[in-house]
Amino acid sequence: MSEYPEYEVSDVYEGLKDIVSADYISTSIYERLNNAVDCRTVDLKRAQLPYVVVRPGSTQEVSDLMEYANSKKIPVFVRGSGTSLSGASSYRHKGIVLNTSRLTHFNMVEKSCFVEMGPGHCAQYIQEQLEKEGYFLPMHPGSMKVASIGGIICNNTSAHCVDACIGKPGDYILGLQVVLPTGEVLETGTKSLRRPAGIDLTRLFVGGDGLFGVITSIRLRLVPSFRNAYGIAFFDDAIGAVRAVQRMYTEKVPPPLFLEFLDEWAAKVGFKAQGLEPPHRGAVIIFQFIGQTEEEACAKRDRFLEVTRQEKATEAKPIDDLDYWNKVWTARSSVGPLAAQAEGGRGLSGEIVSTVEGLEDCYKDCLEMGDDMPTLNTLSRKYVYGHLGALSFHPAFITPGDWSDEVKAKVVNEVFLKEARLNIKYETCGGEWGQAARRVPFYRKRYGEKSFQLIKGIKRVFDPNNILNPDAWLEE
Repeated sequence: MSEYPEYEVSDVYEGLKDIVSADYISTSIYERLNNAVDCRTVDLKRAQLPYVVVRPGSTQEVSDLMEYANSKKIPVFVRGSGTSLSGASSYRHKGIVLNTSRLTHFNMVEKSCFVEMGPGHCAQYIQEQLEKEGYFLPMHPGSMKVASIGGIICNNTSAHCVDACIGKPGDYILGLQVVLPTGEVLETGTKSLRRPAGIDLTRLFVGGDGLFGVITSIRLRLVPSFRNAYGIAFFDDAIGAVRAVQRMYTEKVPPPLFLEFLDEWAAKVGFKAQGLEPPHRGAVIIFQFIGQTEEEACAKRDRFLEVTRQEKATEAKPIDDLDYWNKVWTARSSVGPLAAQAEGGRGLSGEIVSTVEGLEDCYKDCLEMGDDMPTLNTLSRKYVYGHLGALSFHPAFITPGDWSDEVKAKVVNEVFLKEARLNIKYETCGGEWGQAARRVPFYRKRYGEKSFQLIKGIKRVFDPNNILNPDAWLEE
């Protein structure tokens, strides 16, 4: 782990107040604590609290802040909304938290078919602005209402979206403005819809897990909205739902935008919370197909409905009532917090990604997620849900509220350990949460020590003093 000079909070504050207005620099314990944890933090120590939380309002302020921090060798942690599930929003060093909440410019240039925006916007706000003008945001995290657009781009997560249908967010990024850890400002990419061939630094920062620079502006291609067709299918046995997705791919059925899965326990919790009659047994899948016309979207959906019937769905039907669709969607998207609330504990899940061929075996492995984990194995119930169309499962556990922080930390470690083993088994990689922080041990095993050292070498080129998000790519 890197070592850095120690400073007094007051000294760091004094060094920053000429860069960013004092109104946007906080030294309060509450702000420092709130900006140094994520949903899985159980062991933050006072000695790890950041010195200050700073909210710069422009690229120039970010540049000056980074230049100052680099000269003093003070770590800088870039923070959007703090919804990271890989540990990237929980810090092990004192430093400066650069909160992006004021980096919120928004300029839609319809004549050139792109929008430029700051990284601090909430994803749902961007979605709403685009929908007003007939455009579609090609990304949809479960934390849509709070996740920052900058964090999504840094992870390159399409989340609920099926990659085979819509691709990754990076496929729609035309260019970026980025501040390097040393303070220099880069412009990448193009203002044309024809993206650069060959070397394009945009690709390094999109999905770069915040290792190489601070994104201060994003240029996104405008995507015209689609027509939608919705459906739902129930199965007595969850394996039927899994096989329906395998058949969809192998029989060349066009994949949907969303195809979500709830096992029996997850469906009961989610449906009940929405006032819906839960399935008596088995599993549920819900899906949304898209097309240029309503007829095209419906034709794709109906073709998949037939696939589900071939795999013995007990009921498979279109959804024409948008109110019902919104309820079943919320039943799925909120199931993690709902399960934790129902059991009076704290939710924790992994991200297991399969191949098409291995999907059935992968689901069975998820059911046995805790079997060889000493602490996980003490939890009597697990929930399995996820983005089945994207070949991704979330086996989830609820830890009792009265467990000690030490035991909770063991559970977190066991989930990441078992997640790594299964993704290595299927030769896959998480498609939602990024590869930094707690996933670094997996990365080293999955892609080898040479790959890990190459990433470290690239980071040294951009960040010679290792001040930018230093906890995101640790050796240990």
